[in-house]
Amino acid sequence: MKLEKLYHTKAKEYDNIMYSVDMLRLKTYISYSVFTEIEFRFNTCWKNYVKKNFSSSQIKNFFYNYVIETEEGNSFWFGFLHNSENRKFDTKKKEAFSDDVYNLTIEFNPNKLRDFFILFYFFNLSDNWYLVSYDLAFDLKVNILDLIWDMSGKRLEKIDNRGYDKKTVYIGAGDGRIKIYNKKEESRLEITGDLTRVEMSRSGDNFEIRKIKIWKYDELFPCVYLNNYVYSLSDYNDKTLMAVLFAVQNGYPLRNLTRYMRDKIKNLLEGGYKIKFNSRIVEELLFSIITYYFAYSKVKWW
Repeated sequence: MKLEKLYHTKAKEYDNIMYSVDMLRLKTYISYSVFTEIEFRFNTCWKNYVKKNFSSSQIKNFFYNYVIETEEGNSFWFGFLHNSENRKFDTKKKEAFSDDVYNLTIEFNPNKLRDFFILFYFFNLSDNWYLVSYDLAFDLKVNILDLIWDMSGKRLEKIDNRGYDKKTVYIGAGDGRIKIYNKKEESRLEITGDLTRVEMSRSGDNFEIRKIKIWKYDELFPCVYLNNYVYSLSDYNDKTLMAVLFAVQNGYPLRNLTRYMRDKIKNLLEGGYKIKFNSRIVEELLFSIITYYFAYSKVKWW
């Protein structure tokens, strides 16, 4: 199979939803001596690709940080030696032991960095890589005003509203956090019709890349409904429910309802109005993207 076919495309469309992976965060472990070779490259033959490099002493950050930029203006970040790691030093030479390994993490957008040779150089540094986290993106051909989202189980919601459909919604924090925004407006796309992007950030639980073929998605998806519920004759028997549904359809948050009323509204919308995402498409997409990068870099992990 040709490498181009391994990647397929940068996105997969299924049931009128365009799936893509917006960010990959991968890690491995390398020795300090290997990192000095990386530094040498970026100080010499690759120095024009260094957009920014800095160090940080904060416990949550990496000590060495680099932002690398392609000739087209796309960039990725990598960090080495996390500040939470125990470091072993040769007290006589006052330097780190060269054979001890430390965390090397790289974060990039596979849609924008498909064939960048420096990425493949990194993936060839080690046979053991791990999936730290990734961002899933779902593009819907509807206006953001025509969506209803459920905040159940989430404590945080922030809405950046710049008028009409120029809005961005942030839901939750950590693994499973969601961002909903007007993709057409944000990217200034000259397309016919509407386009709303729903993004979800997921933890990769340090899954071994060599086992990506058996990786399964846990089916955690955003809970989003289409705001085009058609009233039936039986709905008019419960005027209170009808009034509450009308309020929700016009922007009243589901989270502000009582649990009883929220469940009744969700039951109405579950039938044909809940947007159903597909875990199989996510699995196929992530597998094809990761396989492409590691097969291309000639790391024999399969």
